[in-house]
This record gives sequence, structure tokens and C-alpha cells, in this order.
Amino acid sequence: MPEPDPFASPFHHVDLPGQERSSTPLPPGYQLPAPMPPVHPADLAPRRPVTTTVASWCWIAGAALVVLVLPALFYTGLDALTDDLARDRKTPMSRGEAELGARLTPVLFAFALAVAAVPFVIAAAKLRSGRNWARVLLTVLSLPAGAFGLLAMLAFASGGLPYVHWMWGVAWSWVFLGVCALGFVAMYLPASNAYARAVTR
Repeated sequence: MPEPDPFASPFHHVDLPGQERSSTPLPPGYQLPAPMPPVHPADLAPRRPVTTTVASWCWIAGAALVVLVLPALFYTGLDALTDDLARDRKTPMSRGEAELGARLTPVLFAFALAVAAVPFVIAAAKLRSGRNWARVLLTVLSLPAGAFGLLAMLAFASGGLPYVHWMWGVAWSWVFLGVCALGFVAMYLPASNAYARAVTR
């Protein structure tokens, strides 16, 4: 049995970048280390905190309240809207035409609100990825959203929208304002701030 070389290095042989691997056989009992597994870029990405997820879903829920729930409230006063359309002297309609117009009015209203809600939904989706521009955009959009919720509450409470029961309208306004406020606060909590900074870096 050959004796080991006393001057041999006990460490593994390492080839530097650009250096060709040596063909010299290793001493008995030594072997090259296994190559490191590749690191996927997704493993290096920062983990999204709960606060950012909550903020994103709050803004999406606010958009759903405006696009889906608010027009649906007008169907609670469909008979009153039909009567007003049938009595309108500028555009005389039959009872059937007035009923059809009353049913289509909330649908058209929903389409118009859906167009206005597109920036909210896009920014809320990008907020989950930690994009800081999405936070800035949602901050700017929170001003007209809050004004819309307050004006709707005043209109419902004063009876300015007779086709929706004031109690349902005021309740909708409180829920909408609460969801928007929670989304605004959640996206500026410390965990959300750290996540946005980490993604930016």
C-alpha cells in the first residue's frame, strides 16, 4: 500500500475561473466536492408580507364594491325608476320600454364604473409585486375614491338617490370607505415599506 504524500494538501482541489481542470489524479481517499445546485432567481426574491397582500385585496374589494355592488343596489328601487321613466314627458315610453330602460340603466352605470376602476385593479395587482409606483398611484387615486364615497354617503342619507333605500346606501358607503382606508394604511405599514424597498433594490 503506497504511503500518502506528506506534502499533499488536505483540502479539495479548486479550479479558478478560466483555469483548465488539472488531469493530475487525486490522492487516494480524496474526491472533488459536488457542484453547488443552481439558485433560482425566485428564491432570492423577498417574501411578500401579509400587510401588502391585505392592502392589495382591499383595493380590489373596493373596486368590486363600486363596479358590482353599487349598481346592484339600484335594482332594489327598480319599480320607482320604471315609474319615473314612464312618466317622463320628454321621452314618452310604454310601460314595457320603461321597465327595460330601468333594467339597463344600472348595467350601463356598471360599465362606466368598470372603466374608472381599471387603474385601481392594475395598481392593486402590481402592489403585490412590491412596485412602489403602484403605491404612489393608489395614494393619488385614494383622494377621488374617498371623495366619491363621502359624496355617495351624503346623497344616500339626504334622499338624493330615491331609487336606493338610504339605509342600504349609507351602509355601502361605510363599507367602501372602510375598505379603502384599510388598504391605504396597510400598504404603508413598516412591513410593506420594507418589502417595497427590498424589491426596488
